[in-house]
Amino acid sequence: MATQTLSQLADYLEAHNDKIKIGEEKFDPQTIYAALDQLAILAKPVQDYFTISEDDYYEQESDHLLTLQGGKKPLGELQDRIIVTHTDGELSAGDLRYTYAHEDAYSTGYDVQTDLHILTYGLEVIGATDRLDHAQVQKTLAKDAVLSLALAAKAVNDWQATK
Repeated sequence: MATQTLSQLADYLEAHNDKIKIGEEKFDPQTIYAALDQLAILAKPVQDYFTISEDDYYEQESDHLLTLQGGKKPLGELQDRIIVTHTDGELSAGDLRYTYAHEDAYSTGYDVQTDLHILTYGLEVIGATDRLDHAQVQKTLAKDAVLSLALAAKAVNDWQATK
C-alpha cells in the first residue's frame, strides 16, 4: 500500500541522508517513482512527465503551483520545486487541505540537501494523511507537488551519477 511505502521511504531517507550526500549509499529513485505512481494523482507514470514539455504539462494537467516558463523544454529539466509543508482540515468531514511552498535547490548551484529535504518532508506528510484517507489525498493533493517530488528524486539521482 502507498501509505506505508511513503512513510517508510521518508524514514529511510531521513536515516540515510548523510550517506547519500557523501556518496556512500546509492540513491534509488525508482522506489520513489513507484510510490508516487501508487498515489494515482497524475494521469501517467511520473517518469513519463520528464520528457513532456513545460507548455504541454501546463495546458493539460498542471494545477499551476510550479513556475513553468520553459516553453518547449522538457519537465525533466525543471528546477522549480514545491514542498508539501503540512495539512489541515478534518478528515472525517472530508476536509483535507495541503499547504505548499516553493523551494530552490539551484540558487547557488545544485544543492542535493534541498531535494533530499523536499523528498523526506513531503513523503512524510503525504504518507501520514494517505494512511488515514487515500481517497481524500487523491482529491486534494496537488499534481504539481507529486511531480515536484519526482523531479527531486530525478535530480538527486542525476547528481549522484556525476559524483
